[in-house]
Amino acid sequence: MRNTLKSTIKSVVGQMGYQVTKLARPTVIDGLYYEPITPRASYAPWHADQLFMETYGQIQNNTLVDLYRCWELWSLVRQSAKLDGDLIEIGVWRGGTGAILAKQAATCGINGLVYLCDTFRGVVKAGAEDASYQGGEHADTSRQTVETLIHDQLKLTNVRILEGIFPDDTAHLIETSDAHFRLCHIDVDVYRSAKEILDWVWPRMVPGGIVVYDDYGFSTCQGLARFVDEQVDTKDRLVLHNLNGHAIVIKL
Repeated sequence: MRNTLKSTIKSVVGQMGYQVTKLARPTVIDGLYYEPITPRASYAPWHADQLFMETYGQIQNNTLVDLYRCWELWSLVRQSAKLDGDLIEIGVWRGGTGAILAKQAATCGINGLVYLCDTFRGVVKAGAEDASYQGGEHADTSRQTVETLIHDQLKLTNVRILEGIFPDDTAHLIETSDAHFRLCHIDVDVYRSAKEILDWVWPRMVPGGIVVYDDYGFSTCQGLARFVDEQVDTKDRLVLHNLNGHAIVIKL
């Protein structure tokens, strides 16, 4: 009887996606803990969204961001249609996720612009917090590469590309008295760059506005993880750790 009950409980628990396992020994990098994470949830709604799957197929060679994070960006743009303001991405590389943002914004009838900001010369402002970066990484891109994807392949007209360090070189191009944003995607990999971007954009985020940090969950981006974690107890925002590697911050 007891063994039968144990077997039944084990079966039900397994079907619900839970399991009891011995925890692996984590890797500690600069005081931060990392281990392989494999969620057992299996709901995959992206397969039901034909337009997303088509768009992802068009952009996947222009991004290092996986299907799951691209789907989350796509979904969050749809949610942001309830808000006001423009969208902005800093750290564009070859334009894949920027195209995801712009395509979904157009699909949802969002009237605002999608600003895509990049140096096109690789990572900038790497510092002591960023052990895996020296600066200049991910320079294998160009403005022309992004323009070809956005304008020629996807035929999008709601995008403005800003070339240079943001906010230092290009923020003045959108710095008007009524500039405000519903969604900001930060994919710059390093502490100081992410901090200076947020210092500029946060006062311009509308209530309910969403900031998405790529690479938060990756062991090569310790500086970014530290910067996001510093915000957890700040009273004007909610900070969410998503197991796909994103951190999401919502303005209250």
